[in-house]
Amino acid sequence: MKKKLVLSLGSNLGNRYAYLIMAIRKIEKSFESKPVIANFYETPPWGNENQSRFVNTAIYLHTDITTEQCFNKIQNIEKEMGRKKTEKWGPRLIDIDILFYESDIVNKNELMVPHQHLHERAFVLVPMQDILPHFIHPLINKTVTELCNDLDNNTSLFAKTV
Repeated sequence: MKKKLVLSLGSNLGNRYAYLIMAIRKIEKSFESKPVIANFYETPPWGNENQSRFVNTAIYLHTDITTEQCFNKIQNIEKEMGRKKTEKWGPRLIDIDILFYESDIVNKNELMVPHQHLHERAFVLVPMQDILPHFIHPLINKTVTELCNDLDNNTSLFAKTV
């Protein structure tokens, strides 16, 4: 049975928008599924604030592979696109995070689903609200819209969905 895989994408190096579009195309090809794409937002950096602003979006698609297989595919796409992990929350060409895998809860090695910080981040919730406003966080039991309303919105619209 296919499940809803929700991803957050961000970039703050080079042509940020182009890298996000490239990543979405690679995800579509790798997962053989057409994603629903949120608008693109420019956002301040989170964690390490001494770096360029990000462009972020969210997507969801349906898949029947495991969360571990999804994680491996995403890691491969990041590596293929030239991502190098040099510092935590540092600048990056592309960053793809699994936010949700339907309502499943996973805590294995490097993989935590739902993403452990998503409820603290406007750059994740605002784009996600475009495409899944009524989706309920399985651990917090609030909709994406409710979670979004709990935060200061420090995002600005960068581009409408393609």
